[in-house]
Amino acid sequence: MEYCFKSDVKPIDLWKIAMLKIYKSYTGIINIVFSVAMVFLCVRFYGEVGSFLRTVLIFLLILFPILQPLAIYSRSVKQLEGLPGEVTINFGDKGLLIDCDGQYEKIYWKNVVNAYKQFNMVVIMSDDRHGYMLTDRVLGDKKDEFFDYLCGKIKESR
Repeated sequence: MEYCFKSDVKPIDLWKIAMLKIYKSYTGIINIVFSVAMVFLCVRFYGEVGSFLRTVLIFLLILFPILQPLAIYSRSVKQLEGLPGEVTINFGDKGLLIDCDGQYEKIYWKNVVNAYKQFNMVVIMSDDRHGYMLTDRVLGDKKDEFFDYLCGKIKESR
């Protein structure tokens, strides 16, 4: 069985992964605790402080729930600018064949480190730091079938 998909990664996809990674870690817990504490501080002291401290309170209140996601989205846009335009990934019996703007790379199944399914995508890791994202927009209704195939091929090669 073979699969062929054209990778269609958008900034929002990178943003979702980054936000998920943050809020699954201790950093996310700290962000939530800090944001809740800032709500209580704003409610308690907003009427009693001067305009400078009000500005500081408001800034700190919106730091993690608003400014951080905007900064991460901005970074995602910049990160996509450095990536190649069109990437087609063919999955066959021997491995992956990646076509990136006319340049080809072959990755054998034994060299695929991992594959995991997120809520809106499948990520295939070619090493510890690099991978390929296939979103639900690309996979469509084949997501579960494809993921089972992918995991089977990775297990076979070990």
